[in-house]
Amino acid sequence: MSLLLCLSGQIGSGKSSVTTAIAAALGWRRAGFGDYLRSEVARLGGDPNDRKALQDLGQRLVEDDSAAFCRCVLASGGFHPGDDFVIDGIRHVAIFDILAAVGKPSQPRLLFLGAPAATRNARVQSRDDAEDFARASRHRVETELQDELPRRADAVIDANQPLDRVVAESLELVRRWQ
Repeated sequence: MSLLLCLSGQIGSGKSSVTTAIAAALGWRRAGFGDYLRSEVARLGGDPNDRKALQDLGQRLVEDDSAAFCRCVLASGGFHPGDDFVIDGIRHVAIFDILAAVGKPSQPRLLFLGAPAATRNARVQSRDDAEDFARASRHRVETELQDELPRRADAVIDANQPLDRVVAESLELVRRWQ
């Protein structure tokens, strides 16, 4: 059975680092909503490091045509239905549902990375937009990350631990799900 592993979590939870490590360990391709949005903002002449611009564009794409947005992100990583694939940056339950539909026959699984605000804040301090953490965390695109996505997840991993431990736990789940 092929797997479409979807990672969700708040800003600074480690989504991109974890998906990159999982994809490398398994030899799978990956894509990220954030990666796609950065490339789109740059293509449109904006600053790909401006988190507000990324969040605003992402929300607009969700509202305008969620299915097309999902297909574009999947295509950016070279996904074909039936592939094993990792994707990060799921911020809406409806987006996960669309990924599940367009990704068939790959089996969708949602993995939520949970970490307290202090940990996430410490992790983003090295980023260009670290001073924007509080504002970005309150943006409406982040709303479903509080309760809805963790409840919907097939598993929640404590991301308040070293990256190698989070990756090991994630890989164990992938092995069980396959």
